[in-house]
Amino acid sequence: MVSIKTFLNIHRGEIFVAATMGIVLIIVIRKRQKKRIKKAYPSNTIIHHQIGRGPYAPSITPFAVKLETYLRMAKVPYLNENDSVTNRSSKGKLTWIEYNGQEVADSEFCIQFINKTFNIDLDKNFSDEEIGAGRAIQRMVDEHLHCLFDRTVALQRWVYDPKHGIDVRKFLNIPWPMFYMVGNLVKKQSYAQGVGRHSEEEVLQVMDEDLMALSKFLGMKKFMLGEQASQTDCAVFGMLSQIHWHSFGGTGETLYKKYPNLSAYCERMKAKFWPDWNECITEGWTRTASK
Repeated sequence: MVSIKTFLNIHRGEIFVAATMGIVLIIVIRKRQKKRIKKAYPSNTIIHHQIGRGPYAPSITPFAVKLETYLRMAKVPYLNENDSVTNRSSKGKLTWIEYNGQEVADSEFCIQFINKTFNIDLDKNFSDEEIGAGRAIQRMVDEHLHCLFDRTVALQRWVYDPKHGIDVRKFLNIPWPMFYMVGNLVKKQSYAQGVGRHSEEEVLQVMDEDLMALSKFLGMKKFMLGEQASQTDCAVFGMLSQIHWHSFGGTGETLYKKYPNLSAYCERMKAKFWPDWNECITEGWTRTASK
């Protein structure tokens, strides 16, 4: 008969994870039971709730980069609140906004709300043909890339790279139990969505095809629709920022380097809308971002 000590030695990893998940679950339940205490913010100002600054890009989530790039492009008054790890939206979103007490979740709904509230149209200077092309690429980004491409990037970051010896947990400064749980969650969600049912080689092929499509659409243009940036660029830049700055040497980075025009595009977006970029990153978690 296996002794308790032997059993604990054999299954200590599983027991530790189960105990950690139990503690996290208890904390989450208790937090949800408590009524959120609303803070007083300046009036007529967008409050951008997000998880906090990233190591080499302003966030480790593409949606926060997308939304803040849009806020900068639209030049609306906003403040960042790096609290959404413990203060999610009513829909459970990590990236959301608040405006004069009204909450809006999901980056795309946030953009629509801001457009309507501030009477903004970033695409007004484009022709009907350009706007049509922009809507098509926007739909591809929102419905395909943010669903399929986001899954491939997530699998690359949380599953494949660690399997190949890349210490992504260290690069992202995430505690091991949380990294383990997120990795399992990504695998389950990817499997349910369909991408996770494919082999690693097949998933990487999908990622390569998406990158190729974006590269061909961009071509020699400065931005997705031409010489002037549009709302479409916010979504594209948000997603590409995670490969451009947060790949950490994985296969995804190797694929990305096949398309130098995408890399140049990211650097142009950074220079145009993020002149304070270095103040918005932690330099590999070596310091606190000042903005």
